[in-house]
Amino acid sequence: MSDAQAVLHPKAAGESVEANVVQRVEQLAYVSDREAEWCDALADSLLAPTTTDSVIFCGINLLAKGTHVEIKSAQDRLASGQRGRIYVRKRQHERLLEENAAYLVAVYDPRPGRNQRVLAMAIIPASVLDEILPDGWTSVEGDRSERGYRQLSWSRIIDPDDVEGGDQR
Repeated sequence: MSDAQAVLHPKAAGESVEANVVQRVEQLAYVSDREAEWCDALADSLLAPTTTDSVIFCGINLLAKGTHVEIKSAQDRLASGQRGRIYVRKRQHERLLEENAAYLVAVYDPRPGRNQRVLAMAIIPASVLDEILPDGWTSVEGDRSERGYRQLSWSRIIDPDDVEGGDQR
């Protein structure tokens, strides 16, 4: 299998989705890791149902200008057939809560190459996501060691019909 045909490593796929989201949602501006490692974007204008039709709003009616956004991506389906999950890192999540920030969850169809097709996007305040996270932080050892993380199926945030029902937001 050539590199062009290989499905991307999850980190590379996530970066591809992140770039796709910032390009598609014109109210978001990219934030580099040099500026802030705890978020990926900043709302540089009002983000509301009246200003975009590509984003689902969960537990919020609008996203104010100046709000920091962490973009999380999840595959629509894993190789096992289960729905994909987002990974929430404890340190980062705590900072997002402190900043009254939000998550943008993007569900994508994993495909070969660098252009991952985003099927649906939802914006959710960090405080609302906090309420639906499972209990207990899991530790990770090794090269990607984290103090803790939690996993959450995208279907806890986005209605599966918006992804699997043919709606290609």
